[in-house]
Amino acid sequence: MLVRRDPPISWVIIDRQDKGNSLDSEEARRLAERIREECTTGETSVVVLTGAGDRFFSTGVDLGSVAEVRDEKDAWRLMYEGLGAVCGAVHDCEKPVIAALNGHAIGIGFEILYHADIVVAVRSAKLGTPAVKWGMVPPATPTIGPWLIGYKNAAYLALTGRLVSAEEAQKMGIVNIVVEDREELARVVEEIAGEIASNDQWAVRSIKRLLRGARPSVLVERGLTTLVYSTVRRETRERARGFLERKKK
Repeated sequence: MLVRRDPPISWVIIDRQDKGNSLDSEEARRLAERIREECTTGETSVVVLTGAGDRFFSTGVDLGSVAEVRDEKDAWRLMYEGLGAVCGAVHDCEKPVIAALNGHAIGIGFEILYHADIVVAVRSAKLGTPAVKWGMVPPATPTIGPWLIGYKNAAYLALTGRLVSAEEAQKMGIVNIVVEDREELARVVEEIAGEIASNDQWAVRSIKRLLRGARPSVLVERGLTTLVYSTVRRETRERARGFLERKKK
């Protein structure tokens, strides 16, 4: 994980390009720690979460870690304490969080977006939560998704596991702004962050607290618990291993 402080912005960058910026339990915990640190540093007004490279924001959970899950304890460590902590860190941040999608946002990489305040995406990005294809249950799309993007959109994404374009995600209300490339992404994000930083910060923090309360986090807790139990299933591990084997060929 990389952090670049460029006041008023703290950039938190997921840098696992050889694995599609995916996360195992240790990397997820490290990312959550970095987000929490930047959410409390005095010189930062806006936290921006992005990925390294020009292909992936994050492909979510490392399927290699899913294939190696042996019991409920392993699944809990990976999904709840690891990936759940990332979503929690974004949700709990007292400062506005912008997700800058430099590439594809898949799985937990997509689920994080429900907790961000603003999402800006490059046009080439694909977004979605294919958990159902591996025998898993996404924690946010079927729980707070209906509140935030509408029942039909949440059902479509969760039940099919399909990926949608940045423009489709914008129509669903997941993405605020679509840009052409990484250069424009950085410029637009900096403009938004600068505008937020120029506003009265007491008012910004108050708005952020109200926005946080509008997302029923108890539903995400249910989703994370279901994700844990779905991950420990033998069928899930077999599907993950099968996918990894096909990738090697």
